[in-house]
Amino acid sequence: MSESRGLVAARASMAAAEGAWASADGLAQLEDGLEALADIMDAGKGEARIAGNLAATYAARLYERVRDKLERDAQVPEPELEHCFKVVLAFDRVQSALPRAAAELKIKVVEGLIERYYEGHPPEKKRAVLEQLAALRSER
Repeated sequence: MSESRGLVAARASMAAAEGAWASADGLAQLEDGLEALADIMDAGKGEARIAGNLAATYAARLYERVRDKLERDAQVPEPELEHCFKVVLAFDRVQSALPRAAAELKIKVVEGLIERYYEGHPPEKKRAVLEQLAALRSER
């Protein structure tokens, strides 16, 4: 059985996104590919399971790349953190395909952003925002 044009295009977009995930073009490819996969999954027809498996595979791979970046460099620059956040948010379109630790990684990226955004601000402001984030974490 051959795959539909939509699934073939989604595969191509996701492969291109994985290769260039740290760039704006890679993010655009990722969003296009995920949109196509989500449409196939939402249709619930024959290729929905394949689309879900593809989304889960790429989610695991790209979440791992973001996690590695955060673990390797304690001082990831703000623009790179913002890009990482956009990458993990892109996968919200395919919630059922997310890895188990998806929410925790998003929170970790946000914590890094808070650290950058609140540099030079009074410590109580930063503390208040981190407490709000902690409250979100405990609600999960």
